[in-house]
Amino acid sequence: MLVIDDSEAVLEIVSTILKLSGHSVDEAYDGIEAVKRLQENSYDVVITDFQMPGMGGVEVCNFLKSQFPGVYIIGMSGSSNALKKLKDAGADVCLSKPFQLRELEEAIENRVSSARLDSVAVPSYRSEEISPASL
Repeated sequence: MLVIDDSEAVLEIVSTILKLSGHSVDEAYDGIEAVKRLQENSYDVVITDFQMPGMGGVEVCNFLKSQFPGVYIIGMSGSSNALKKLKDAGADVCLSKPFQLRELEEAIENRVSSARLDSVAVPSYRSEEISPASL
């Protein structure tokens, strides 16, 4: 999991909470640092702030959707307008700061649950394979 925020306090709080919940977490202070980490590591979930110097959350979302389309993006901001922009740029879930721990856990659990469902193999049968005669 990668957490991106230019606020050291927010970055530390979110990362610590996630680590205490058993997640492996890397941190980036802005979008530019995040791109470097994304090119070096693989992440299932990226949590990004909206407003950051250099490369903000919208640009991060655009980059992720074009280069890593399978990554689940959680956007966060204190502005409802910013949350809409993050969502429009491809964030799967947006959390309004300050958010409750439960909200973050639910957003991550939704990703984990959908990833489990995606990995379940469902057999497919052609209609001619199942017929009354074959039963």
